[in-house]
Amino acid sequence: MTITIREAAVDSAEAAKQMRLQGANRIELNSHLHLGGLTPDTRTIIDTLIAITDVPVVIMVRPRAGNFAYNENELQQMQETLQQIADLGGQFVTFGVVRNHQLDYEAMSLLIRHAHALDLQVVMHMAFDDIEQEHQPQAMYWLAEHGVKRILMHGGPLSESISHTLSRIQMLVNMAPNHITILPGGGLTAENAQRIASALGVHEVHGSQIV
Repeated sequence: MTITIREAAVDSAEAAKQMRLQGANRIELNSHLHLGGLTPDTRTIIDTLIAITDVPVVIMVRPRAGNFAYNENELQQMQETLQQIADLGGQFVTFGVVRNHQLDYEAMSLLIRHAHALDLQVVMHMAFDDIEQEHQPQAMYWLAEHGVKRILMHGGPLSESISHTLSRIQMLVNMAPNHITILPGGGLTAENAQRIASALGVHEVHGSQIV
């Protein structure tokens, strides 16, 4: 299975430019990658959108590190971030809300509606891995029905090698509706990406060392 999209996770405009030069053809923009990626600051968003104009830039909307169960103030902050991204000319965002190991359907509905009203395309990030395995298929179908374009997943805790979680990702790849993409990430590199993509039968891969 030939890789068509190599999505590079970066935390600066300079890193985005470097990854693009090395062959990345989609960028995920964050701050604090060591914390799993948080919302980047306004200056970084502006600089990256100016620097990267020929491939998509997906902007992380995650107000803090830790779990993905956000309170009302944090959800309001996320909505304000979506508005800001749209105002700055962004087109693609990634977020996820998971509470008690279940997709928080109410919070996700709120954020997805807000994003779509702003003409932003939505991706679910690795919060998906915090959903109990038995509930992941239902969550995947719900996300697909609500216009989410991709789900980024590792298949388990990041402490676990992706070679050990492939079977979990494979199950969801096999079950996924045609209009949603399963995007493997977490431990993928330029060296192992093709092998993993071929094993899963996917065309898109994600990582901070993907090129």
